[in-house]
Amino acid sequence: MSEIRPHLYINSKGYLVTRHSYSGGDTFNYCARKYYLERVQGWAEKQQRAASQFGIALEHAVTFWHQHGMDTAAAVAEFVRLWAEHKDKEYIYGKPEKDWASLNLTGQELIRLYAVRYPTFPYIVNDPKHSFQVETTFEVFPGTELAGIDFTSYIDLVAQIKDSDKPLIVDMKTSGKDLPEFMVLDPQLRSYAWVKSWSNVAFLWFRKMGRSISKGDTVTFLDAFGTFQPGTDAEVLSTDDFGVWVTDKSSVVDAFDKFKGASKAVEAERIKFLEEKATHVSERILTKQRVQFKMATITRDSADDIGRSIKQDIVNITRANETGHWAMQSGVRFPNEKCPNCAMRGICANRPELRDELLIRKQIDEFAFDTESE
Repeated sequence: MSEIRPHLYINSKGYLVTRHSYSGGDTFNYCARKYYLERVQGWAEKQQRAASQFGIALEHAVTFWHQHGMDTAAAVAEFVRLWAEHKDKEYIYGKPEKDWASLNLTGQELIRLYAVRYPTFPYIVNDPKHSFQVETTFEVFPGTELAGIDFTSYIDLVAQIKDSDKPLIVDMKTSGKDLPEFMVLDPQLRSYAWVKSWSNVAFLWFRKMGRSISKGDTVTFLDAFGTFQPGTDAEVLSTDDFGVWVTDKSSVVDAFDKFKGASKAVEAERIKFLEEKATHVSERILTKQRVQFKMATITRDSADDIGRSIKQDIVNITRANETGHWAMQSGVRFPNEKCPNCAMRGICANRPELRDELLIRKQIDEFAFDTESE
């Protein structure tokens, strides 16, 4: 009888899993019991969040744009086609997302905005066919008792820094929050730098801003209008039933803010000022959404540090599998309130009715987990 080869665990399909990923390590370090319930036993949430599926559709549309001659109209149509598949599904929608229809419009605007912003970004995509979802797999412990266990990454985009021959790892994210300041510390970017032995990384960040436009909002022109060119940012001074009044001059914003009061005389002066100093525009050619981009350099020490952590994660996962002890890293009080928001809480708290309300058990492939968007 042949000896079973090294593996992380045996999944719900009965197959040996020998590939480790960043998302796997992230879940295991959050809670080993959660990792076991999801990946080994195959428990999954019944109700999914719209954010992850929206992010996948948006990333596919960006890829489509690059792979089809930067045809913006076609890329928008591709997003609409992909997102239409989710129209009648019961997803959980966050506050800036609202519902399927709102995200449908948001996604179209983000694709158009990316097309406008792309020439201003410090990278180029020279080989669209092979630059997206770049898989890198390598054996972590060759020649040891853990030989055969691989670390696998799927990098959203491998681009090239303009005016250089340096590769750039680009991770695409959709989020309801602004791009983080200390991205150089992001463990996923650090893991990519370790995997590829490349130092330059970046976030391409699609910021969902909601649909309503009101006074004080910053908007971007998607089409040319008067003296405004696509990509120009402007501030909303006022709104009415037919559109919005905008300006890209801070002096105009400051002067308009001086109009105080609700009397007819003040209102008349306010309208006169808008007609003379601002531009009235239809909301259809504007967007409140944001496409943000930021680069960072991961040092060799930082990359090696995350590499050592990944190796330790693999050792710890195989040990948990061998001993059958997947530690419950529970928490119910601030600042460690994990369990109240965890879908697995019904199992861990021994409440079968809650388990059945929240979860379904199915056969899941290892990299069905690797689709985070936020």
